[in-house]
Amino acid sequence: MEITISKADLSKLLHVTLAIAEKKSTMPILGNILLAAEDKSFKVTASDLEITAIASSSASVKKQGSITVSAKVFGDLVRELPEGEITIRSVDRDRIEVVAGSSKMKIVGVGAEEYPVPPGLALKTKCKLPAPTLIEMINKTLYAVSLDEGRYNMNGVCLEITKDGKASGIGMVATDGHRLALITRPLEGVAFTGLSHKGTGKTNASVDHVIVPRKGIAEVRKALETVGDVPVGVDVSEGFLVVEGPAWKLVVRLLDSEFPNYEQVLPKQEGDRITVLSSQLAHALKRVSLVVSDKNKGVRFDFFTNLVRISSSSPELGEAQEELEIQYTGKDFSVGFNARYIIDVLGTIGENQPFVLELNGETGPGKFYAESDESCFGIVMPLRLDK
Repeated sequence: MEITISKADLSKLLHVTLAIAEKKSTMPILGNILLAAEDKSFKVTASDLEITAIASSSASVKKQGSITVSAKVFGDLVRELPEGEITIRSVDRDRIEVVAGSSKMKIVGVGAEEYPVPPGLALKTKCKLPAPTLIEMINKTLYAVSLDEGRYNMNGVCLEITKDGKASGIGMVATDGHRLALITRPLEGVAFTGLSHKGTGKTNASVDHVIVPRKGIAEVRKALETVGDVPVGVDVSEGFLVVEGPAWKLVVRLLDSEFPNYEQVLPKQEGDRITVLSSQLAHALKRVSLVVSDKNKGVRFDFFTNLVRISSSSPELGEAQEELEIQYTGKDFSVGFNARYIIDVLGTIGENQPFVLELNGETGPGKFYAESDESCFGIVMPLRLDK
């Protein structure tokens, strides 16, 4: 194998693939990436057998061939090389030589025949969806995925096809049991091989939702960020999510579990509606939560006509209080929330937008969303207040 490729193009390939290589696998070969020189292209493949990515770029190929090398060593080396052309060549069966300008390094590799065949790469995509919309949906749900491995069915983002009359779209939902994030977007031509419309049995698919694991959906987002404002191929098939861009393909094994019935925690009726500027609330919550020492980051909200008082205290750190102007004309009441959960919701919307808090007293779930878009919202369960 011998190819010449620009550092910029090689870096794009590694951006999509490098983090997928498994560093702690019982199969050491999965810590390597597969480099393959074909007719006029150079391909990089990485897999942990749960997520597989293959990315390709045009290159000057003098000799075809393939080899695997340590993902970490190769990635660190490319990062430090000077800008310009990079030549990669096999110097014997298990080594490659990397040359850039006056820099030259040899890396020990492993024969490509030792690399396992990644599952799902032969699957095709069925429909085209806009990359910016998918990125937005991931950004607005990923923060709520549970990190508790004991809650296996919450360790990913629930993906479903929604239908409102004749219009179809996509919904994404994530929850960790204390909060929930949901977004739906209308999209034309949504059809997945292994996924039926929610609430219907009108396709051959056996399920109406799937769970995409947290690491997998994060890697999909990373790849989508490289394509700009173009459609990408998407499908759900044979237990995998398949996403295909112009120069890469990702295959993510879905979680084999049932997502919680999240509709049970959605408020059944509209609560007390409070409107406040998002940036003002975010900064106030960040300041007030500085003196909260416990992991729940509990803060108190006292609501009055057109005013909210946000306060917190802890014996170790002190006390804090903020007052903000709001739009609210109901009865006075108080409620407690984890400040970080609300800050996370605020972080997914633009600054200085009117932000709505729909609250259901001291014990009911709170619903939080930008006033301009109620199809994307967060649900947060309240904390018990000390009287």
